[in-house]
Amino acid sequence: MKKIFFIAFFLTSFLSYSQREVNYNFTVNFTFTHNENFGEYDEYLQETDWSFFAYKSFLIRNGLEVELSRLISVGINLGLDWHPDLDVLAIPYYLDTKIAISEVDDDKFYISGGVGKLLKISEAFEKGNYFKVGIGYHIATEKSNTFILNLDFHQKDFTEFDKGKLNSLSLGFGMLF
Repeated sequence: MKKIFFIAFFLTSFLSYSQREVNYNFTVNFTFTHNENFGEYDEYLQETDWSFFAYKSFLIRNGLEVELSRLISVGINLGLDWHPDLDVLAIPYYLDTKIAISEVDDDKFYISGGVGKLLKISEAFEKGNYFKVGIGYHIATEKSNTFILNLDFHQKDFTEFDKGKLNSLSLGFGMLF
């Protein structure tokens, strides 16, 4: 808990004395798997299931991002991960870094990485470590907001989980304000 307060205090101090641009980001990520019922008749819907991919998990991310330069930004994020097939809920909080590979006008293609912890607020949530790497694209608009497309690899290292680690590849959509 002391670490959380230290990070929050440090980030608040940095943001209050910084003349840098601070943005709020919000993304919704989904992971998919091969549909086991592909080509089978669904009695409930009364039609054949022709969807090749099936939804596997749902991940929400939001946080503050500070642009250190045109190429590098850092941020602190909080999320909610739900894996219904494994009956797993997790709340990752992590520090994130984005490094722009290419920039055209205000659009950016970047790589990102993050490291943090999983917060256990009740028995339903898992505790452990969290790691993330990915690529993304910021699509600028005429207004002050930006659309986000990203492809991220997440690893959750649970302390009290039978299988230990949970790896997932997610596709995300979001906004940067």
